[in-house]
Order: sequence, then structure tokens, then C-alpha cells
Amino acid sequence: MPTFEVLGLHFGISKTEANDTFHYWLEILRKVLPSSLLEQVEKHDSDYAIAIELLTEFQLIVDSMEQPRARPSDNQEQKKYFSGKKRQHTFKNQFVTLPEGKDIVDVEVGEKGPTSDINLFRGQQEKFDNNQMFEGDKALSWRKEY
Repeated sequence: MPTFEVLGLHFGISKTEANDTFHYWLEILRKVLPSSLLEQVEKHDSDYAIAIELLTEFQLIVDSMEQPRARPSDNQEQKKYFSGKKRQHTFKNQFVTLPEGKDIVDVEVGEKGPTSDINLFRGQQEKFDNNQMFEGDKALSWRKEY
């Protein structure tokens, strides 16, 4: 059943009203909540290049988390999202922050549960300068890999 239909049934409104309400609040949340530093400059190539260069002055912190999700009904889909670490079906998210977590530099969200932290990071690090230093848990302390 489509998401807005379910929301409509749950709150006693039409799926159209559920959709409109969702997008109304989404716009407000986007204005109120800050986006990541890279997201703020990604549309302007010169600003993006400057931001990437400035970030090399910091050792960035990388951290991952898993978010539980409903178990898919299809067996093949279940395998794609099953996380042996948490013994449940999950989405994996990874954050890159400035030291002490003061600002979010970049975010990857919604990857499939079995994706390892290091593989998720390898895809994310392509956005950064070759000299960028990163710090994380025991498996994640390195300079950019090639």
C-alpha cells in the first residue's frame, strides 16, 4: 500500500491531504534545519572547491549508524537489508563532521544494512581532497585511500 494512503488511513485524511501536509512540513524543516556543509556549496563549483580545500585543515570525524527498518516480505529483498551485526533489517547512515562534531560536513543515508562502514566510507571519501585526514572508530583511521 502506498505511503500516503497508509498515512491518510492512519490519521483519517485523504492520501492527497497526507501528501500535501508532508510536503508542507518538509519545506519548513528544510528551512529550519541546516544542511551539511558540502550540500550548502555543492551547486557552486568555486565555493565547493574552496570548502574542500579549507576542510584539509581539519581531521574530520567519520561515524556510522544503523537504523532499523521493517522486514521486507520478499526473501530476496530481506537479504539486501539484513545486517548480521544488528541481527535485523536496517538502513546504514554515515556522517562526516568537523572535530568535536560541531558541524556536519557530509551525510550518506539509506544504504542497505550489510554495507560495511569502510565500503560506505570509500564511496563518500571521493568528495574530498587527497590530503584530507579522517578519524573514526578502530577500523576508520586513515588518510584518503586510492
